[in-house]
Amino acid sequence: MKNTTHNKLNPLALAALTLLAGSALAQTLPEVKVTDTGKSSEGTYIVRELEAGKIGASVRETPQSITVITRQQLDDRNFTKVEDALKSATGVVVERFDGAGNYNTIRSRGFEIGSFMLDGMPIVQGPNYATALDTAIYDRIEVLRGPSGLLQGAGEPGGTINLVRKRALGLQSIGANVSAGSFGQLRADVDLTGPLNAAGTLRGRLVAVADDRDSYVDVLHTKKRAAYGTLELDIAPSTTLSAGYTAQRVDSTTDQGLPAYANGQLLDVPRSTFAGVAANRQDMDTRDAFAEIEHRLGGGALVKFAVRDVQRDNFYRSGRSNSAVAPNGDYRFETVDLQGRLDDRSYDVYLSTPWQLAGRQHKLLLGANSNERTSGDGNFAYGPTSTFNIYRPNYGYAYPNLVLPGFTAQTQRKENALYGQGQFSLADSLKLLAGGRLSWAKVATERTSDGVVTARSEPGRQFMPSVAALYDLNAQLTAYASYAETFVIQTQMDRAGALLPPRTGKQLEFGLKGEFLNKRLQTTAAVFRIDDVNRAVVDPVVSTASIAGGEVRSQGFELEASGQVAPGWDLLAGYAYTDTEYIKAPVAQQGQVFSPVTPRHMVNLSTRYAFRDALRGWSVGGGLSWRSEFYAQSGALRLVSGNYTLANVQVAWQANDKVNLSLGVDNLFDETYYEKVSGVTRQNFYGEPRRAVLAMKVRY
Repeated sequence: MKNTTHNKLNPLALAALTLLAGSALAQTLPEVKVTDTGKSSEGTYIVRELEAGKIGASVRETPQSITVITRQQLDDRNFTKVEDALKSATGVVVERFDGAGNYNTIRSRGFEIGSFMLDGMPIVQGPNYATALDTAIYDRIEVLRGPSGLLQGAGEPGGTINLVRKRALGLQSIGANVSAGSFGQLRADVDLTGPLNAAGTLRGRLVAVADDRDSYVDVLHTKKRAAYGTLELDIAPSTTLSAGYTAQRVDSTTDQGLPAYANGQLLDVPRSTFAGVAANRQDMDTRDAFAEIEHRLGGGALVKFAVRDVQRDNFYRSGRSNSAVAPNGDYRFETVDLQGRLDDRSYDVYLSTPWQLAGRQHKLLLGANSNERTSGDGNFAYGPTSTFNIYRPNYGYAYPNLVLPGFTAQTQRKENALYGQGQFSLADSLKLLAGGRLSWAKVATERTSDGVVTARSEPGRQFMPSVAALYDLNAQLTAYASYAETFVIQTQMDRAGALLPPRTGKQLEFGLKGEFLNKRLQTTAAVFRIDDVNRAVVDPVVSTASIAGGEVRSQGFELEASGQVAPGWDLLAGYAYTDTEYIKAPVAQQGQVFSPVTPRHMVNLSTRYAFRDALRGWSVGGGLSWRSEFYAQSGALRLVSGNYTLANVQVAWQANDKVNLSLGVDNLFDETYYEKVSGVTRQNFYGEPRRAVLAMKVRY
């Protein structure tokens, strides 16, 4: 199997590009009008239109539970990592796998979110989402809970996250942020945008980031450098060509967490304790290139073609715990080096258009998508083990020189799809949404030594339906009901050595959405049930093989309010109740909790008030996050993190129309808690102690 990911143009892309370029260049209109296609979320806690749906729908018009983390919220909380921002989203759980928070698993409704979207285009992520780009390049983060097969293709049923990049603007703007904080944080970023010719038909944007910080954990240090550039060209009044490139380098210290006692009791040690050595390394490189051409037709219709290419390389060198801690503090210490590589290329073309039928206006979305992902496997090496003591660290340990064997295998995953959705206005108050995605997906693993394919799934066709109804109860409230599916390609094998067929996630959701105070305040209430069927379980006849006979269920409800509750007063508040269970599983798991790391109850509150009279220019904010008890379980052994509440506060002063100074404090009361629990050998992490950040933002 030859890797052809990057050496030829997909026929879908070639046809779409030819069509769009030809229609654009054929126009000879006399006047060029500059259009800023991006809609910034600066200065607000809500957005009027979602990027993810591609049909120009608002949050209220989308029959799905949604959180939008706007640029203003990112700035208010000094969120510089996508993972930290996602902790403020209703019902989202972020499980970190390293002390610096660079490797994470993100969950919603009990399931992992394995696929992300960039500007509405699905991008498969690497293991543990190890390549998140800095938030400085994004305008907002859209979190859609529940199966999103129509939009993302194959993916977990928990939901999807759409990252909306900053666009080049037609008005000149210069922004700079500098900040300093606890644990050695020093950061600066700049954001430049504006027209690049007299007519304003060529626009550009450049974002650059330098971020250095230590940690509350001994030895840990992270250095990040990122740059993002984009150009937009109006090649006709109705046609815009855009292209861009992002590069990010992260150099950090690997920390794989604390061990625990053999009985499951968590360690009671200082939060600075590090079960590693100073020689540990974690290097990550991400390169993201894209090109888009957008042609605006009459009456609000739009045709868009996009191609995006993402390359990710990572290397880590880790001295880590590999056993439970003895009563005297001893544990087994091992060394391991690992290198990873992931290439991902996606093409997407779609038409979004309103249309008239029976005297009513409807909307239609038709599109095609192609994705190819290639990853290197097996490039790791283990070194010698020794005995360490958790109370007497040996950070200067001489790390052995390990030789990586090179990638022993290569896994290639391909998916081509056609998708579409119609939004039909059946009456003044009633809309029906119906559509789906037809996907052809396959995966194969090949040994690099001899080219032998060791695992292959047969090309399979999967249809993922999506249907919903929305009914306007009055001018403020809309009730909805929706059914959606997604599928996940499985890597387990049956007794004949073949990969299992994909498993399917099916969700039924009912909800109520509202817009109040002249649409400045948005609310959502939703109840849901997800059944994930045909999951891999151990073959009862051949214990080394698997069968597709498992089923799990997640159900619960979510409440959220976002926007402006009064002049100057912004709010984002959410509550999630999630109950997960094994429905069909081995006897030991039957009826047990499927996702014990997902708290049953989660509350988030974030608010800001900008004074309008005598204290004009000043603003204050704060918030709370509460998590009920959660745990990790292996057999009869359970590691439990008790419920905890974290508080944060912010105060800001707008010195003039150009300069803003702010001070934010997270974990205000310095709560000591375990943010992540996993097992007795490692992967247990204390949450961050109280942290303060002083920032200055300058805008011209």
